[in-house]
Amino acid sequence: MAPRKPKPVADPAVVAEPIIEQPVINYIPNPVTVAGQTPKNRDEIAIRDAVRTRLAVVEPAVVEFVAEKTAEGFTLSEIDELYAVELPILFGYRFDRGRIRAQYDGQIVERAR
Repeated sequence: MAPRKPKPVADPAVVAEPIIEQPVINYIPNPVTVAGQTPKNRDEIAIRDAVRTRLAVVEPAVVEFVAEKTAEGFTLSEIDELYAVELPILFGYRFDRGRIRAQYDGQIVERAR
């Protein structure tokens, strides 16, 4: 028989770092569709309500921005030409102790010329 190779000995100085569990984030590709759906169970109701709540936060920000710009003398067509509302591609949410926490925002940016 051939001699056996010795097994490698693990370095005792190397300690595995503890793994911190991150909450699972789910994504909705089209939050506007979800906001208009008729939910069939409690989870769907909670998700729809979270979507509606976050969309309701974005809308007044856009209205306030347009009001500020019209007060400065811009017309609606000028505002449309100069600025755009950027929304995230996906609507993210996670469950936190039985509650749904939504992550969605928007921002107004100058259009590139």
